[in-house]
Amino acid sequence: MATIDVRLIFQTPLNIGSGAQQGTLADRAMIKDHRGWPYVPASALKGRLRHAVEQVVWGIGVEVCDTHHKMCRQEPGCPVCQVFGSPWLPGRLRFARLKLVGPDLLIERLEARREPPRTTQRYGVALSRRRGVAEDALLYTTELFEPGVELVFRGQLVGDLKLPQMALVLAGLKLLPALGRGKSGGLGWFRVEAEISGPGTEGLDTPAGVRAALETFRPSGTRQGTAQEASA
Repeated sequence: MATIDVRLIFQTPLNIGSGAQQGTLADRAMIKDHRGWPYVPASALKGRLRHAVEQVVWGIGVEVCDTHHKMCRQEPGCPVCQVFGSPWLPGRLRFARLKLVGPDLLIERLEARREPPRTTQRYGVALSRRRGVAEDALLYTTELFEPGVELVFRGQLVGDLKLPQMALVLAGLKLLPALGRGKSGGLGWFRVEAEISGPGTEGLDTPAGVRAALETFRPSGTRQGTAQEASA
């Protein structure tokens, strides 16, 4: 059983949407737990990570199913469905929500309070796709938490994965650029730190080890050509 410890360090404010208006009048509320602290839902991370892993597999030269149009129905499934599953196949990787764990001074301040922390709002204007200008009477607000502070969220991914599958997940994590709403406006951009542990994970602590494990997915003829080019 492999365990991947994931830390997302947000370099810009984030807003991961919530259908409920939890203690805010903002039009675009953000999801929060019972204490009023933001978190990264497991479903949000899983969806973005699956898309990133699909890009990795396509880049290797292996065909995978299309998440939103055609997914694997029978075993063994494509490399992506083997890890993340499909409506007909169980996945091997389990996700949990990522909780707010840093920075330390912020956590200490929040824990000392007995009331939910206050959030702020950013104003925006919807644009007309047809005219390319601001729409009339469409001013909206986006809820933000502690803008200007690099928030750190942490959680674990656990699964019975083989070495190449572990490498796929690690490579996909490194491709993740942002989460939540307003990414084109600069919200939700982060960097990823990931550490893997468990039996059979040796060698995956370096980029070279991850690349070597990914090469097992590449068609044999392509691997040979790549090795010849590298030796040349």
